[in-house]
Amino acid sequence: MRSIDTDLELKHLEQRVLHYAHDVFHRTLPEMRFFILEPMEFASLLHKRVYPKSPQNLWEGKEMISTRYRVDSGQESSLYYEVVQTGRPSYAYLNETNSPMVQASVMAHVVGHCEFSELNVLHDSNDDRTERVMYLVNRVDRSRQGMGEAHYRTFWNAAESLVSLIAPNSQFNLESSVDTDILYSDPLEKEKEKESSLLTFPYSYTLSEVIQKKENHESLLETDNRRKSNKEALNRRGYKLKAPCQDIMGFLRKFAPASTGERNILDYLYTVNSTSDFVIRTQIMNEGWAMYWEHKIMKKLFEEKACTGIIDYCKIFAGVCYPRPYYQRNPYHLGYYMWNHIEELYEQGKVSLEFVEETDVAKKAAWDKPSGQQPLKAMEHIIETCTDYEFLRRFLTTELIDKFHLNRIPKSHIPHLKITANDVAREDRQFVWVNPEPVKEQMLNFFTHFHRPRIYLIDVDFMEGGLLLYHRDDGRDLRRRWIRPTLKNINMIWKGPVSLLCRESLYTLSAGKFKNSTVEAPPFEHIVERMQEGRRPFVL
Repeated sequence: MRSIDTDLELKHLEQRVLHYAHDVFHRTLPEMRFFILEPMEFASLLHKRVYPKSPQNLWEGKEMISTRYRVDSGQESSLYYEVVQTGRPSYAYLNETNSPMVQASVMAHVVGHCEFSELNVLHDSNDDRTERVMYLVNRVDRSRQGMGEAHYRTFWNAAESLVSLIAPNSQFNLESSVDTDILYSDPLEKEKEKESSLLTFPYSYTLSEVIQKKENHESLLETDNRRKSNKEALNRRGYKLKAPCQDIMGFLRKFAPASTGERNILDYLYTVNSTSDFVIRTQIMNEGWAMYWEHKIMKKLFEEKACTGIIDYCKIFAGVCYPRPYYQRNPYHLGYYMWNHIEELYEQGKVSLEFVEETDVAKKAAWDKPSGQQPLKAMEHIIETCTDYEFLRRFLTTELIDKFHLNRIPKSHIPHLKITANDVAREDRQFVWVNPEPVKEQMLNFFTHFHRPRIYLIDVDFMEGGLLLYHRDDGRDLRRRWIRPTLKNINMIWKGPVSLLCRESLYTLSAGKFKNSTVEAPPFEHIVERMQEGRRPFVL
């Protein structure tokens, strides 16, 4: 690995890219540091989850041996275009085998990614992110000696198997699901709690009680007892659940009774894997924004002849933005053309109530009434307030689905998708175009579960200090053979009983014994309601 300063040609291209990004297009960017890597260094970086350093382990070494073999035998390409780790500063890595034109396009692409992470509503950019991970790596390596090789390896495997249970941006994340004693360290919070308790105390008769709906003495007493019970639970453990928690690994990382070495492993694995939640929720917008600015900056570089190879660039760009069907959507293609479409909407004044209420089809088709609002400012506002779900819900239409070929399906895929003749709008020798109307709903449905089971933590005192997990049924079965090992891994971290409530079954692992009982699982809405009322979500 070497700095871009060691290559004068690439250093000049970096300066030109940043000139257009900062001085011409006025982008909001953190400090960006570029490094040049050899192909195998690039592959190693990917195995380190896009950080320059990772804890010493056998798994990464085995993966690298396998990768090197596949590259040497021609089964896998060593041509990686770019890898970026956003943050302040951001780190971007260039493959030394790429041409200067490709390196310039990669740097322009990184500009879009770094700005998107700064602006987006989920804020996937913080100070010294890479430096923090390298610090955690050193802590894990030191902990390994104290834990012993056998325990280190076993605990690492258990913790790493739970990375799919990370959901920091879920509606039911740690912040919205868990109350901690930290909240009560704020004097204002204490005062609010005091005022609240005075208003609900059953023996206090105030004007608010007269004006509000009358409640009998028993219900007020029950409310007050429940509030006291909740506060006692908070004081006893330092936390309590107030809603289902989908960020299960985040909960374990913070509250599991772990040793220092075990906590270091949990911290490291959570930190390096938590960014994947941001990626999956914003990938279409993010990659589209990066392609949008890459295209604009590269046009400027070709105009001033800072680099050559415009035909090769067009070929690469077309390949990257090749359309795929909705169930294999290409985020580069969909995101780039969506941003261009949105820019055109604002330029023509079509994002307005007047346009929506216009009933004349001919007038709508010829509409061109600029509102005076700068399209770029409006697009930045979308980034600041939306994720992919809202982005597609607001701007993806049936006309765009057809125009972007999201409903174009290769005929070889038809038998697996169970498409009938009634679903087909048209076809040719190679493809079938299905009706576009249901496509948008199916694309939006992805963002409810991301093709993963939705598992929530709903009780931290089930069966005398055990955890109770809940599977939110969406019609897809869990892999039954994975339930026991997953509960075993959580049990190792929590050091107490762990149960999973799933449809008509309750799976429990306690003291090394696995048990499956037949029970009726209540609906998720019922669980949420009971937890908001301060009651136990499920009682055997």
